[in-house]
Amino acid sequence: MKRKLQLGGIFILLLLIFIIGMKGTFDGYYGFYYENKSYQKPLVYTISEDITQSRPVSMFASYTGFDTGYGFYAPNVASDFVMRFELKDKDGNILEEKTMPTFKSKESRVRYTTVFNMFLDKISDKNRYDRKYYQYLDLIIKQIAAHVMKENPRATSISTRLYLYDYPTIADFKQGKLNENLILIDEFK
Repeated sequence: MKRKLQLGGIFILLLLIFIIGMKGTFDGYYGFYYENKSYQKPLVYTISEDITQSRPVSMFASYTGFDTGYGFYAPNVASDFVMRFELKDKDGNILEEKTMPTFKSKESRVRYTTVFNMFLDKISDKNRYDRKYYQYLDLIIKQIAAHVMKENPRATSISTRLYLYDYPTIADFKQGKLNENLILIDEFK
């Protein structure tokens, strides 16, 4: 009898984890693709939502941390990079400054920002002797800059700068220094 209770408890726990995860997946999908649109929730989504919003399950998920999603436990949180583009006309006047190309969909924006993870290698000693890999990273930046330049037909030149965010330390924060700094990693003209 004791063994059956233990197995039943394990089964219920795994079922709850599955249901909470499924609801989180639905929330992420519909929140991303249907953010400003109305849609009819599938039956499975509605059922998982009802279960996770019931008082005992929501309390359990809140106290155990199961409702935080898998990202909460991510061991390798990426550094933040930013690319700045400065577009100039034939006379050298600045036409536009931007940090991102124009995209037609959210998905494109997400894919674009994931490319920044590769730029960690520009500040790492791991690949410092691999010139071809650095040339590859530089080529990616130049291709992005060429795409940004095509967006403004009046532009004749572009400067691209790759920065790494330098967030204030806890000591700096306590002293009132709240703004982050940008550390220049590379520059292309």
